[in-house]
Amino acid sequence: MNLQQLTYLVALDTHRQFGLAAEKSCVSQPALSVQVQKLEEELGVLLFDRTQRGAEPTAVGAKVIAQARRVLREAQQLRELVQVEKGEIVGELRLGVIPTLAPYLVPRFLGGLTTAYPSLRVHIEELRSEEIMQQLKDHRLDVGLLVTPLDDRQLHELPVLDEPFLLLASENHPLAAHATVRPTDLQQPGLWLMQQGHCFRSQVVNLCGAASPTGAIAYESGSIETLQELVRRQGGYTLVPELAVLEEVETNRLLKRFVAPEPVREVSLVVHHGFVRTQLLTVLRGLILASVPARLHARESGERVRWR
Repeated sequence: MNLQQLTYLVALDTHRQFGLAAEKSCVSQPALSVQVQKLEEELGVLLFDRTQRGAEPTAVGAKVIAQARRVLREAQQLRELVQVEKGEIVGELRLGVIPTLAPYLVPRFLGGLTTAYPSLRVHIEELRSEEIMQQLKDHRLDVGLLVTPLDDRQLHELPVLDEPFLLLASENHPLAAHATVRPTDLQQPGLWLMQQGHCFRSQVVNLCGAASPTGAIAYESGSIETLQELVRRQGGYTLVPELAVLEEVETNRLLKRFVAPEPVREVSLVVHHGFVRTQLLTVLRGLILASVPARLHARESGERVRWR
C-alpha cells in the first residue's frame, strides 16, 4: 500500500468513473485500474462495485476511502508544515466560492495571486455554502470564500468584507421614488427572490423579518444578473450585493441604499481548524482587500444579516 494508490482510490470515489478519475489524476485508465485492483488484493476486500454506469464504493470500501482521505490529508499537512517553515507559498490551493460572490470578486484578485505566486496551482470551484462547508471538513477544499457567521466549531472564519445590500427597483415601482429604503419596505409586492438553497435568498428573507416576504415571487435561478434583468423587463424589485453593481452604484438612480445601519453580508475566508498555511490566508485576505473599495472592508458599522 502506498500514497499513490490511496490517491487513485480517492479520485475514483470522487468521480465514480475510471476514465474520468484517470483523466483527473493525469494517468492512463489501465494504470489507475491496476493500482486500485492491487490495493483490493492486498486488503483482501472488494472496494468498488464495477457497473456499466461506473464504480460505486462497497460498504467496506466507503470506510477504507474515508480513512484514505484522512491519511492523504495528514501527508499533505506534513508538506504544508515544511512550506510554512520555509515561508513558501507553493503547491495547490483548492478554493470554493459561493456563486453570488465568485463572478464579482474572484476576477479582482485572481490575477494578482497567480502573478505573485506562479508556483501556486489554483483550483477554484463555485459551490453553495453548505457544500463548501462539507468539503472543507472532508479536506476536499483548502479554503472557502463565503458568507458568515457559520457557527461551526470545526471551521475557522477570517472576516474580510462587509458587503452592503442594495435595492434595485424598476422604473414604475413605488420604491423607485425613494431616496433610501428600509427593511420594512420589503413587504411591498413585487420582490424577486433567488431559488431555495442559496444563502443570499435566506438573508433577504431574514432581512424582511418574516418567514416569507409578502407578495414575493421565487424565480428558480441562482443568478443575480437574471434577477436584475427581470426587474428591468418585468417590473418589481430585488436585492443585490454591492459588488454585483459596483460600476454603476453611484450613477444608477434605481439602485437604493438602506438607511443606517445598512444591512451587510459578512464575507469571510473559511478553513478547517487544522489548516496550517496561515501565510497563504494572510496573502489572500490582503489581495482581496486591495481589490475592492475600502468602504467594503470588514468593519464594526453596518447590520450583519445572518443566513443560518
